Order: sequence, then structure tokens, then C-alpha cells
Amino acid sequence: MSSRNTPIIEKRPDKLEIPLSLDCSKKSILLLLISLAGLLVSLMSGFQESIPFLKSICSNACRDTAEIHFLHMPLWLLGALFYSAAAVLALFRREMAAWIAGPAAGVEALLILLMIDLKAPCVFCMANAAVIVLLLVAAFRKELFWQQTTLALLFFVGFFFWVPFENDLFLYKTKSAARAEVGAPGADDSGIAATVGDEVITNQRLDVLVGPRLMETRKDIYRMKKEKLDLLIIQMILDKEAKQQGKTIEELVEQIAPAAVTQVEESEIDKYMQDNQQRLQEYKGSLTDLRPRIKTFLEQQKKIQLYEDYARGLESKYGVRILISAPHSPRITIDTKGAPTLGPSDAPVTIVEFSDYECPACRSTHEVVKKVRAAYGDKVQWIYKDFPLRRHKDAFKAAEASHCAQEQGEFWQYQEKLFNTPDLSPDSMVRDAVELQMSPEKFSQCLQDSKYKALVEKNVRDADLAGIDRTPSFIVNGVLFAGGPSLDNFRSMIDEELRNAGSQLKSVEMAK
Repeated sequence: MSSRNTPIIEKRPDKLEIPLSLDCSKKSILLLLISLAGLLVSLMSGFQESIPFLKSICSNACRDTAEIHFLHMPLWLLGALFYSAAAVLALFRREMAAWIAGPAAGVEALLILLMIDLKAPCVFCMANAAVIVLLLVAAFRKELFWQQTTLALLFFVGFFFWVPFENDLFLYKTKSAARAEVGAPGADDSGIAATVGDEVITNQRLDVLVGPRLMETRKDIYRMKKEKLDLLIIQMILDKEAKQQGKTIEELVEQIAPAAVTQVEESEIDKYMQDNQQRLQEYKGSLTDLRPRIKTFLEQQKKIQLYEDYARGLESKYGVRILISAPHSPRITIDTKGAPTLGPSDAPVTIVEFSDYECPACRSTHEVVKKVRAAYGDKVQWIYKDFPLRRHKDAFKAAEASHCAQEQGEFWQYQEKLFNTPDLSPDSMVRDAVELQMSPEKFSQCLQDSKYKALVEKNVRDADLAGIDRTPSFIVNGVLFAGGPSLDNFRSMIDEELRNAGSQLKSVEMAK
């Protein structure tokens, strides 16, 4: 029988009890840290193409998965928004984290399935999956287990049907397969062609360096294809027209180019031989055999021209559309700050010349350059950049000397001396400076101190980066022309740019 005074003895637990949940404040901090980690992964995924370090750790798979979107939003942006919301809930409504962890798990399960299906093991997707697992563990509430599971399944099913529909998943599979082919042994499309220690050589730089040669090849290919295409179009038009007129192709051809019209006079043969003396020097036969051959050739050319003119007049009738286009040279940007300049800065045509004072081709082209400057005047801004070749022992010092002359306001006059003197020794260069009434002491000190060595070296680097491999070379409104153009070629290049500038000016005036 218990007494009122009997002390109440507290029952002690017979084993150690460990709390199943963390303190609320600690759990909020944990959820916040997980959310911030997920936000970081999402942002890294979104910007991996723009940051070389991130691009290097992710394969082509990242590009495939980064292109998948939902509600017209890329997945990385959707992830960034989700983790931002999760961070806010961790700070202010921690109990709600369990309700968003389930949907996130469902969506992530689908992404993993897509990653497997596309054979695209995306590094950032796997990192994000790890973050979602941590979020599930941190936000787990036993009493909400089935609700979370249901939400995960609903979002998985919803995204399963919507994402492939919105993104045309077949397109991504095709693209991935194509990239896998390119990524076969010996191929590389990661953007990096080689590494030298910590430095990298990118494929983009290679494209710039070999760009001019590639463009020449592309133009040759285009010309061959265009010639063949023109012949096929003429043949098809003439076939169609012959059928429509109820004639054979032979009858139509005779109608277009009768023998009387295509006859060649002796004077035409004489003119052809006069115009092509150099080519005809290789001919080993007699002159008696040569003239009939030229006559046949010229008659054939006349016939072809008549066929072309006739067919072109019927192009609209038969709905001819030529879809191949001529390749256009990429525009090159060159740093010209501080470079010697002639002509107004707002001239419609800017020409950057890369040259070498010891180069024979540069010296002969310089005479053409002077005629071009005189002919076009203020329509052209002329900029000079040094590109002394290593095999020319005095060229580099001559380039330095030209900038010593520029310092005294005599660059262009002194350049004329350098291009015309056979002697580019330091003594000779000082004498030329004295002839132009420059201060010999100041000029000699400038040359002796190699004051402009760094500038010349920079100009050489600029030439290398632009893909220039010979002198002289000219960049006309951003388009590179390697070698020394003739006066006619210069005129053709400049006139084309002036026409383009005129068209653009008219467009601007019409817009106003």
C-alpha cells in the first residue's frame, strides 16, 4: 500500500536512446547547404560551354542534355529556380521541403533514364542526382513517405510523356549518334586540339590559321560544282523546251545556234593567239595544226554561250532555283591601335597591310600599293602592320626603325626609303633618317635601345593569329587576301567593298 510520503522513483531507460532527427535549426542549415550545392551544379551546367575549365570536365553528353528543355526553359535554368526555391524554404518554411523533394526525385529519375537512353553520361546530371538524394534524406519525414512517393511517381510520369514530345527526343538520339561517330578513335570535337603543359591549342585557333587555305579550296570546289550545275540546268531546260515545242533536242540546238552564227573569222583566231601567247608557248605542234584547233574551240564557245543565253531566258518559265551559294571568307578582326595610318577613319574601305621590308615580293607590291592609294584617296584607310620573316636577317630591325621614324612623324616617308634601299644595315638606316631631316641622335638611340621591339613582336603575333603565313598579305574590310595582288585584283576587291558599302548606306537611308 503506497503512502503519500513514499518518494516517486523515476524509471531509468535500460538502453541509450539516440534522437532520430536533428535539431530544427541545424536541419534548416543542412537543407540550405544542399540547396546551394544544387544551385551551383545547375549554374555550372548552364555555363559549361562558356567556361573552358567546365567544358574540359564535361564530354559531348553535357551538350546533348543541356539542349533538353521543359516549358521552353533549359533544364539547368529549371534546376536553378528549383534550388533557389528550396533555399528559401530551408530558411523560412523548412517543413515544406518534404513536399518539393518528392517531385524533384521523380524528375531526376526521368533525367537519369533519358541519360541512359541517349547514352550521354552527363557529369553535371550525375552530380545533380547526388544532390537530390541528399535532399531526400535531409527532408525525409516518415509520416509523409507515401505522399512523397506519390508525388515522385506523378512527376516522373508527367515528365516522361511531355519532355520527349516537347524536345523531339528522336532528334537528340540522332545527334548523339552522329557525335559518337565523330568521337571515334582519332577524332576530337571537344574544342581542344592539343595541350602543351598548361597551355592549350584549340580547334578554333587551327581554323583561323588554316582559314585562308581552306577558303581557297572551298572556292575551287564551289566553282567546279557551279560549272557542272550550270551545264545540268541548261541540258534539263533544253530537254523540256524541245518536248514542249515537239522537236528533238538536236533540232532545238540547231535552231538556237545555227552554223552561220557560230562561224569564226580568221581575225578572231589571230586575236586569241595574241591574247594567249604565254599559254601557247607550251604547244609543241606546228602552227598549221594549231589554227584549226583554235577555230573549233572558239566555235564551241560561241555555241555554249548561245545555249546559256537561251536557257537563262527560260529559267523563270521552268522555275529554276539555284540553292548552292558561294563560300564567303570569314571576317578577321585585327588590333590596329597605334599602327601607322593613312586616310580617314570613317572610310568605307579599310586595308591592313602586313609586310616585310626585306621581302622581294613586298617591294614589288609596294609600287602597286602606291598606285592604289593614289587612285582611291579618302575612300580607303590604309593601316600598316609589321610581319618580318625570320629568314630575312635585317627585316626585324628595319621594322623597329620604321617606328623610330614614326616617333618623329616621318613613318610613310621613311617606309619609302626602306622599301627601295638595297642596304638595311643600321648605318644605312640612320643615313636615311638624316636625309629626311630627323634627329640622328634621337633616331640612333631609339634603334640602339630596341625601343619598339615589343611592338614589332606583337604585330608578328597578330599576323600569326590571323592565319597569315606569307608576305605581303592584306586584310580588306576584314577579309584576308594572302600574297601580292595585282592592280586589277586590288581594284576588284576595293570596288566590291565600295559597292557593298553603298548598298548598306542606301539601306540605312531608307530605314531613316
